[in-house]
Amino acid sequence: MTRNLIVNADGFGFTAGINRGIEQAVQDGIVTSISVNANFDACEQLPSFVGRFPHLSVGVHVNPAVGRPVAPAREIPTLVNRRGELHGAEFTRRLLLRQIRSEELELEVSLQVARIQEMGVVVTHLDSHQNRHLYPPFFFVFLALLTKHRVPCMRTHAHFVLAEDAARRRHMPGYFTRHPFRAVTHVAADLEMRYARRRGAIMADRLLSTSNTGDKADQSKWTQLIRNVPPGWSEVYCHPAIPDAELERWATYVEPRRREIDVLTSAETRAEVERSGVMLRSFHDLIRAASAGRT
Repeated sequence: MTRNLIVNADGFGFTAGINRGIEQAVQDGIVTSISVNANFDACEQLPSFVGRFPHLSVGVHVNPAVGRPVAPAREIPTLVNRRGELHGAEFTRRLLLRQIRSEELELEVSLQVARIQEMGVVVTHLDSHQNRHLYPPFFFVFLALLTKHRVPCMRTHAHFVLAEDAARRRHMPGYFTRHPFRAVTHVAADLEMRYARRRGAIMADRLLSTSNTGDKADQSKWTQLIRNVPPGWSEVYCHPAIPDAELERWATYVEPRRREIDVLTSAETRAEVERSGVMLRSFHDLIRAASAGRT
């Protein structure tokens, strides 16, 4: 089987600096796909960006947690604070305590998808800010978006860590014993992916990671990841950006994003792709493969 890899840059539209970083990683690097934050003004740069790079697949990085909503604040009172902003770090707690009305959540994320589609951009896939759609109160709202907006693909959460040494992988059972919540979330995500596939969602076979720490700015780990991409379809996501004041206002993961650009565009990374025979793909390719029955 061919070894297919979708390299998806999350967060286009979040800030102008992220847009510039993603453009560099697309133009000079290995990024083949992007996901867009639709509730920030910088997403208005998307149509011209897609016009320059029409081979990219474009998804929506649905985000009911950070920034200002697309929906009028008066229509989603449980989703916003007194300033009319989304709840930020408080979102998950409120979601799990059922303090956020599902109909308000559905309205906001639906308007985010619609905003991108109304730009004339084909939306191939959905994922979410900090993967918060994996929490059950959000998950079924998320799945409904695929049907409502006729989006064929979503990010898989069948995790596969590739850049850890064998000794560390042997200790994974012990890691889950020490971190039982992580074990529960892994099992829950696996069940959710099985359910989503039965509902017709198209997704890659696995979601690759460079490490259990989520470090995406390490050249050696990216080299190892590319070298060990399994046969079939894999996705890996990244966060290249040129940090700016807007990013520092909203995010805690800031400066390493600049180093991600260096890794994604490095001669070593591009040479490893060629040397390993990995095929860089997009969600457009995955959709075609699914239509032909080859996933």
